[in-house]
Amino acid sequence: MNERILIVDGDGELRDNLSNFLKKRGFNVDVAATFQEAINTYASFIHDFVIVEIELPDGDGLEFVSKIKSLNPSVKVIVTTFYASVNTALKALKLKVDDYLIKPFIYDEILKSCKELTKKTILKETEKTYPTPEESFFSIIGESNEIKLLLEKIKKIANTPTNVLLLGETGTGKELFARAIHDASYRKKKPFVAINCASLPENLLESELFGFVKGAFTGANSDKKGLLEIADGGTVFLDEIGDMPLGLQAKLLRVIEDKEIRPLGSVISKKVDLRFISATNKDLLEEVRKGNFREDLFFRLNVITLQIPPLRERGRDIEILAYHFMRKFAIKMGKNVTKIDPQTIQILLRYPWPGNIRELQNVIEQAVVFTESDTIKPEHLPEHVKNMEITTERKRDVPLLSIEEFTKEFILKYQSIYTEQELADILGITRKALWEKRKKWGIPRSSA
Repeated sequence: MNERILIVDGDGELRDNLSNFLKKRGFNVDVAATFQEAINTYASFIHDFVIVEIELPDGDGLEFVSKIKSLNPSVKVIVTTFYASVNTALKALKLKVDDYLIKPFIYDEILKSCKELTKKTILKETEKTYPTPEESFFSIIGESNEIKLLLEKIKKIANTPTNVLLLGETGTGKELFARAIHDASYRKKKPFVAINCASLPENLLESELFGFVKGAFTGANSDKKGLLEIADGGTVFLDEIGDMPLGLQAKLLRVIEDKEIRPLGSVISKKVDLRFISATNKDLLEEVRKGNFREDLFFRLNVITLQIPPLRERGRDIEILAYHFMRKFAIKMGKNVTKIDPQTIQILLRYPWPGNIRELQNVIEQAVVFTESDTIKPEHLPEHVKNMEITTERKRDVPLLSIEEFTKEFILKYQSIYTEQELADILGITRKALWEKRKKWGIPRSSA
């Protein structure tokens, strides 16, 4: 049983008890305590059922039902209330809710209702409107062969203690895959701690990783646990591992080999049980040859390597993800956007996506903002996407640009139009990555 249920109820004890009851019977369960929290949670997943209390702390549960029904008419809804009335019953009937239960109810009533509803085609109407993947593995969306093969590997390695190295371009969702490995493993009830190795100077990164004791340095007024200690028993995700300073690489190697950490200023080591998943868009072997990355650490982290495919190589996943993001942002913005024009889909399929999934998400968010009808059309896309001339219709004697060449040309062409942050957002990269590309190609910042 893989049905996903959203429980929306302001009563924390009831909400948690019902959630545990349904989880034990095979359902995937999300919970929300308020109207706004329910909107945000519903936008993140495709739910088969919603169990919603009419009297929410910050709004009307039936108004929430109206919103989700306008976006997905086939979602199954069970409403609950302490204060039954003809008025609310009529409103619920008008919204075509599937069941109406009076509190206090018996949990078996909910279970019976859900089981009866599962016999129907739960997402039949949704699939007509929203292309959905055949399989969703811990929020990884896609049905391309590349993704299916990758998920098969993840399922095989997830429940082992083996360290994993994720390779792929910026914006391909490496952290999402790292979380999927963690959530599918025996460590899933322990912490998942993500650390960006490029975001902090060496001294700050070291104190964040290892923690410190009172008096270790000026300003250390009390003990502080490091992220490695906090993650004990769980998974540490080291993003942009290729940017970790050499000094810290040596200390990390000792943690992996000795399975213990020592906070700054302390003489006592602490044992830790950690699995390391690392990610980079750099060629680590080349960094090893250059002397920028320790060879021994590379082999410790690179027990299993998974290559995350760029979005442009994932075929119809582009359309599936576009609909997913459309649905997510339509709900968050309260807009009735339910379709993507076929011509728009063709434009999205031809575009090379230098910023990968992160860029696609930005593009669809902008399109939903500018759409005034129920359909995303070509005119709602950013100029650089809809005017993209790199298509399969190019003459055979004109070579296609590589993704790096495209990124370089994009920066040169649009740097006088967009700010640095806007350029980075469009490309789906960080400001630091944009600066590194400028440095690599000798492109000064535009004075415009």
